[in-house]
This record gives sequence, C-alpha cells and structure tokens, in this order.
Amino acid sequence: MPEEKNNTIIQAISSYSKNLLGFIRRRVRNEADAEDILQDVWYQFSSVINSEPIEQTGAWLFRVARNKILDKHKK
Repeated sequence: MPEEKNNTIIQAISSYSKNLLGFIRRRVRNEADAEDILQDVWYQFSSVINSEPIEQTGAWLFRVARNKILDKHKK
C-alpha cells in the first residue's frame, strides 16, 4: 500500500472513529454488533481507498455505516 493511502486511512481512523462508533451504538442493540459494524466500515474503506478517491470521507463513512446498520436490521 502506498504511504499516502496508508496515511489517509490512519488520519480517517483518528478523525472519525469516536463519532462513527457513537453513531453506530445509538442504532444497534449491543456493543458487539456496533464494533463488528465499525470494523466492516473500516475494512470497506481500506478496500475502496486503494481503488478510487473519496472526496468527502466523513460523509462516505457515515453512509456506509448507515447501510451496514440497515443490513444488520434486515437479517
């Protein structure tokens, strides 16, 4: 992974992790589900950042989190 993309991921995690986890916790039943969803969001972010640029990182992260929460509720 190129150094620039690695730095982008680290910066996003440090900037958005706390708020993103809080956003997810308010919408799921337990802590384990919230942490699983957050991990899925970061995994998808690291996969996408390698293939295409993301202009609004925060908006993208919260949209992915919301979609994963909805998927969890559908199951």
